[in-house]
Amino acid sequence: MPSRVSISPRSRDKLTERIEGLRPCPAAAARLYAQQANALASAVSNRLAHHPKIKHFLNGKPFRLLEVNHRNHAALVAEILRTNDFELLTRTLPWSYHAYRGQGVPYDYFQELTLAWKAAIQAQLPAREADYLTALYDWMHEAHQDIIDAAESYRVERPRTPQELHERYSLILEALIAGDHLGALDLCQDMLDEGLAFPKLLQYIVYPAMFEVGMRWERGEITTAVEHQATSATYLLLSTLYYALPFAAPHRGEALVSPVTNEFHELGAWMVTSCLELDGWDVTQLPGDASQDDIVETARHLAPRFIALSISLVGNAPVARQIIRAIRDALSPHGDTRILVGGRALLTAPSLAEWLGADLWLPDCESAVAWARTLPPAP
Repeated sequence: MPSRVSISPRSRDKLTERIEGLRPCPAAAARLYAQQANALASAVSNRLAHHPKIKHFLNGKPFRLLEVNHRNHAALVAEILRTNDFELLTRTLPWSYHAYRGQGVPYDYFQELTLAWKAAIQAQLPAREADYLTALYDWMHEAHQDIIDAAESYRVERPRTPQELHERYSLILEALIAGDHLGALDLCQDMLDEGLAFPKLLQYIVYPAMFEVGMRWERGEITTAVEHQATSATYLLLSTLYYALPFAAPHRGEALVSPVTNEFHELGAWMVTSCLELDGWDVTQLPGDASQDDIVETARHLAPRFIALSISLVGNAPVARQIIRAIRDALSPHGDTRILVGGRALLTAPSLAEWLGADLWLPDCESAVAWARTLPPAP
């Protein structure tokens, strides 16, 4: 089963009560923020780079860790201002606090971050629009303790591995972290030889292992380099297993699978692609960080029966929404291509699925294959 996340009802309710006082942002101010989002994020990064407590904020981590957060924040807030969907803040800010605190970034960084955004907005935007925009950052500043409380109550239900597989799962996890893909390969091949289906191997062994790697990274227990090493070992493992498996004869139709723009995590998309191909689908998979134009143009060219987009980071939800809207525009009015979404971001904030504008959210590879089988045969 996929992992689930939750925040205590009390913390969630306190944040929800707070947003009731926020003023809707005028369209002109929202457009100006979106137009200047990258410049504002750069100004915020520059201001914090020279902050007297920057070493305290980084806690030994590279500054690009914060720069990525500033860019993702700008993209997310631009979409919130455009739609005035302030509830999205209550779902994403606690996750951001939780994730960066796990990396060793102290909570007081976020207090200084809101002040840096206010200063950048006031310095770069006209006073009238800046007044509306800084009100949102005043809200974040004042809600700081409530966001911390929500982040501290953040709980993750890990994906489950059946008890009879747990010993080998643990051995495979440690082998992947050590970069020992050959050791992990032997264990996985044994399970396949014993009759475990490949999608079950992904669901019960590989996905939980990579989820645990991600959690250890969030908690600061392993470095980014080790996280990347484990991911590379997993690709080697799965590629070796994949090409030794029998492929289905029927041609069910074409599908497109892609991480969204700004997503460098490709493993989830790769897992979905492999399971669909083994079930008889002709799948085109785009690489991590594919541009919006590339995704849309590929969709236009293929006109596939469905498109599956992978979103790992909550901060990339706005760009995913833009891509989905652009795909629909490109394929309308005659296209009947379905758009599916999945990935860690949707497990973190399941309510994002409807907001993204997709047709369906599917939590794992098996459910994607099961759903695809419900489509009528290709002509």
